[in-house]
Amino acid sequence: MIVCIGVFGFSAYQLWTIYNTQDTVKKETEELEKLVVSSDDANLLEPDWDQLLAQNPDIVGWIYIPGCEISYPVVQGSDNSFYLDHTISGEYNRMGSIFLDAQASSDFSQDNSIVYGHSVDIGGMFTNLANFDDQSFFNEHPVFYLLTPTQNYKCSIVYFAKTTDGSVYYTTSFGSYRNERLSEMMASAQYTNEVDTSNGSFITLSTCDLDYGFDSNQRLVLMGKLEPTQESIEIVD
Repeated sequence: MIVCIGVFGFSAYQLWTIYNTQDTVKKETEELEKLVVSSDDANLLEPDWDQLLAQNPDIVGWIYIPGCEISYPVVQGSDNSFYLDHTISGEYNRMGSIFLDAQASSDFSQDNSIVYGHSVDIGGMFTNLANFDDQSFFNEHPVFYLLTPTQNYKCSIVYFAKTTDGSVYYTTSFGSYRNERLSEMMASAQYTNEVDTSNGSFITLSTCDLDYGFDSNQRLVLMGKLEPTQESIEIVD
């Protein structure tokens, strides 16, 4: 009886921890969405950047990926450690935040800006990037969106790939080897789209591949070409 009570108590604690972890991130995101999603029936993304930056000056953008339940602020810290396990409010949470590489230009102007987010067993963050590991889904979702204080972007998806941390997919500056690097990426990607890559900048979304567990160096990456847009961006999920 004592053993059973102990097991039940531990299980209840684990369930509470999972719920609390999810609930904290959900509530924080919902509060910020009030500053991002229009209050009318249009359901448009129209960030109030002044108020968002007042909440956290590390916020550099907002990312929205149709079909993935991904609509989150993007932050940039002074290193790539803090936001691995802290929310945008600075609270410890194993789900962390969606964050731009600390060495990247905060305006996403470098050749390839890397944005990180966890894949977690309880869902949320970048977990559903795995949806793109399906030819039909990949074909039906050719774009995602990045909104920043100075410019909104429609990101035409170039490829989805399975790779390892630190591979060619994490190249941030192409230099005089632009065509070679992009060709190498495309050659080993799972799925690709016909996107003009001869010019412009890119954004690569990176998350761990849960098929290999939490501690492996296996990654899922999704690259999009940053294309400035003035069009209204509607949440359709």
